[in-house]
Amino acid sequence: MLETSNSETTPAAPSKLQVFFVRLRSTLFLWALIGSALILRSEGMMMGLVAFFGFLTTIEYLRLDKDDVEGRFYRRSAWMVTLVYWGLVLWQTLTTHAAHAWWLDMALPVVALQAAFCITLGGSLQDRDTLFRIHNSVFAVVYTTFMFGFMARLLYFNGLPGGMNHMLLVIAVTKFTDMGAYVVGSLCGRHKMIPRISPAKTWEGLAGAFLFGYLAMFIVMYFGAAYLKPLTWGHAMLLAPCISLAAVVGDLAESVLKRCHHIKDAGHKLPGIGGILDLTDSLLFTAPVTYFYLQAIA
Repeated sequence: MLETSNSETTPAAPSKLQVFFVRLRSTLFLWALIGSALILRSEGMMMGLVAFFGFLTTIEYLRLDKDDVEGRFYRRSAWMVTLVYWGLVLWQTLTTHAAHAWWLDMALPVVALQAAFCITLGGSLQDRDTLFRIHNSVFAVVYTTFMFGFMARLLYFNGLPGGMNHMLLVIAVTKFTDMGAYVVGSLCGRHKMIPRISPAKTWEGLAGAFLFGYLAMFIVMYFGAAYLKPLTWGHAMLLAPCISLAAVVGDLAESVLKRCHHIKDAGHKLPGIGGILDLTDSLLFTAPVTYFYLQAIA
């Protein structure tokens, strides 16, 4: 009787199809937010979304070490630096209607490093633990805030409204890459790619990632090539695999972080996806790659 009772109370694991539809629901909700800003051509709404997701990405990364009570002041300094950064970015972009000044990005790691060392002056040193907390607070700012700042630069690339189209391009190709890796990997994935880091990733899924990335680039260029200058069809076909590769590496980079912290998801705010960091991990890598590529051909 006891065995029967336990088996009846244990919830069955969701099927891959169920997980897919849950992920799809969360993804459609996020696309609705982005689509609303694009349809309204609302600079403020789009910048607000960038700053909102950028700040939450940093907060969620810092929460990975929430069990380290002694490191709370280092984490607080990192999110305060991030909060000030996004506040200044919002103020500059919405008042000048142009990309924020480069000195803000350059000052970001400098201030984060100095703030971390200032905290050490108020407490006892704990050898390598103290060094880890300093490194982690600075890394959090660079990995999340600095990298996601390129989303704001893409928004203002080539001036509005053209910048919104560049942002749509990088989001579309990145998310189609993620979707292709998941769909193809789930349906026909057989050969593990890097099981020690991400057991679910397969070589078939990698092929699907590049295929879906090209598909997204083709769709965006087909409907909006005239609004994506200096990007031409030739450059777009070269940029697509670069974005897809960066997206895969960005996703695997977060897998490394989760492996080291022994967790499955960075958070649980988005059903089927995980946390905010699980949503933005690939964009942290694709946004800078896209921005520098566009700068190189401009």
